[in-house]
Amino acid sequence: MTVGIVEALQSLQGNIFEAFFNLISFLGEEYVIIVILGTVYWTIDKKLGEIMAISLGVSSVSNNIIKELVGADRPFKKYPDRVENLRPGTATGNSFPSGHTQNFSAFLSSAAIKLRSKKLKYLVFALVILMMLSRMYLGVHFLEDVLVAAVLGLLIAYGINYIHNKYSSNQVLLHRIYLSFIIVSTPFVLFLQDEDFFKSYGLLVGIVFAIIFEKKYVKFTFDPSKLKKIIRLSLGLIIVLTIQIGLKAIFSIFLEEGTMAFNYANVVRYFAISFIGFGVYPMSFKKLNI
Repeated sequence: MTVGIVEALQSLQGNIFEAFFNLISFLGEEYVIIVILGTVYWTIDKKLGEIMAISLGVSSVSNNIIKELVGADRPFKKYPDRVENLRPGTATGNSFPSGHTQNFSAFLSSAAIKLRSKKLKYLVFALVILMMLSRMYLGVHFLEDVLVAAVLGLLIAYGINYIHNKYSSNQVLLHRIYLSFIIVSTPFVLFLQDEDFFKSYGLLVGIVFAIIFEKKYVKFTFDPSKLKKIIRLSLGLIIVLTIQIGLKAIFSIFLEEGTMAFNYANVVRYFAISFIGFGVYPMSFKKLNI
């Protein structure tokens, strides 16, 4: 184990370092991703948004499956006398591979690959390196966790871009490939128990069905007006975050967190977030003239 690297990074502890690496880690969490993805999909480039969303969904599901199958302890759990957990709120589940790093890598790399921008690729590379360092500094991952995660995220980003480019002219086949991701991951619902897997599974299912739904029934377009884009984004974020926070509050009243019933409820919650955000909400653009 590369615990020595984690210890060396944590030896730099101080208010500035801790604040900086907590900020970097925060960039890979769901609220930031919702804002970025909503901005891209609703106001900039629908196809790019689809690629980023599918990459994120596939990455998140595969990451949580691998985590449960490997079952590796995090640094602060394996070496409690040597490593401190500086971000306990995001250090749930197992350690290998790093979810933050893998999803961050897949999500951002998919955009850089699609746009074929060297500058963006360099920026994404730098951000992923910082994410890797932040997760080690915070005591929640080893070097091998973040290295493998970064590579897996990049491979997923390339794979989704390849599939999209090759089959974009055949939407039926493309959607069948997307559906196959759900089919492959569905059996794990029966025996995995980690809460994060059920969230990611619901997210992936919602994204895939939303993309299919939007292509068939919605087919929204973009208005060049900056004001309308701001309204579209603001309203969308309000709706999505209301669903995210509201459903959790409702489910928490009737179900106990940590139970399988609550896990299945999380499938419903994250399906609703992604399906309504990507499929249903865009139906309002024409009616509201936004």
